[in-house]
Amino acid sequence: MEHLEKVFLQAQPDCEAFAELLDLEQQALVDRDMAELEKLLAAKTPLIEALARHDLAIRTCCTQIGVAPGDGLEAHIKSLGAPTLLERYSAFQDTLQRCQAGNLRNARLVRHNQQATGNLLDLLRNQGETSQSVYDRQGIASRSGNQRNLTKA
Repeated sequence: MEHLEKVFLQAQPDCEAFAELLDLEQQALVDRDMAELEKLLAAKTPLIEALARHDLAIRTCCTQIGVAPGDGLEAHIKSLGAPTLLERYSAFQDTLQRCQAGNLRNARLVRHNQQATGNLLDLLRNQGETSQSVYDRQGIASRSGNQRNLTKA
């Protein structure tokens, strides 16, 4: 079990660093700061690789002791009565959940931004509004007296 404890101890800082990068990524997505997003992506890559190595080490330990990763591992750790190992495992799981929540949050932001950009492009292309022209063929704004509904802008 010392090996498993060591794996959790090594994985925890990488997982925390990844969670922090996800928080920074959220702000960059909100600000639509592409330069910052590129930097964050470059910084996330080695952490993703490190987390994949930690995952492999945890799965290898689980295979060696004959338990399934996840709930099976948690039950096994609790049955050992090793408070330090349980504490490291719990801290690691909490940080993993923080990473998962941050990743889902950022994915929603990306989807929202993609939809908003798509809607703006459709608006510029005048798609879906046959009765009203935003721009004519020369690129001049339409002179129709109809006001555009705010939800379509």
